[in-house]
Amino acid sequence: MKYPILGKSAVLGLFLSACVFTVNAQNIEESELKVNVEKVSGSARQLINLEPVKFQYDVKKYKGLNLPSGNQYGFLASNVQSSFPELVHETARQYPSGKNSNKVVTYKEVDNKDLIPVLVAAIKEQQSEIEMLKKEIGLLKKQAR
Repeated sequence: MKYPILGKSAVLGLFLSACVFTVNAQNIEESELKVNVEKVSGSARQLINLEPVKFQYDVKKYKGLNLPSGNQYGFLASNVQSSFPELVHETARQYPSGKNSNKVVTYKEVDNKDLIPVLVAAIKEQQSEIEMLKKEIGLLKKQAR
């Protein structure tokens, strides 16, 4: 390189530009970003209807979709949809089906990560009920003495 200092200056300039960009990023408060916030309740009753399954994708038939092989754990979209319709989404994927041609497939898929807050709410509901039952048992033991 004829002028090595110019290359270093360009890299430094790019780095400083990135730093300035980061400093000027807009900070949005969560309360501005998320509206109509409600606590999740009654989830323990809804979760009763879900049937966790172990399955395998048909990776031979749908090779172009690059689906994971081996055992998978999750839920069937048809099962989840009745209790949590907002967690089921239709997915469209394109895959090669020959020379210069593609196919598009659509299928329903469960958004498992969005099920986590529902599970946490159900655990909290159950824990509250356990604490209430412990108190009742304690009172019954005192009365039996």
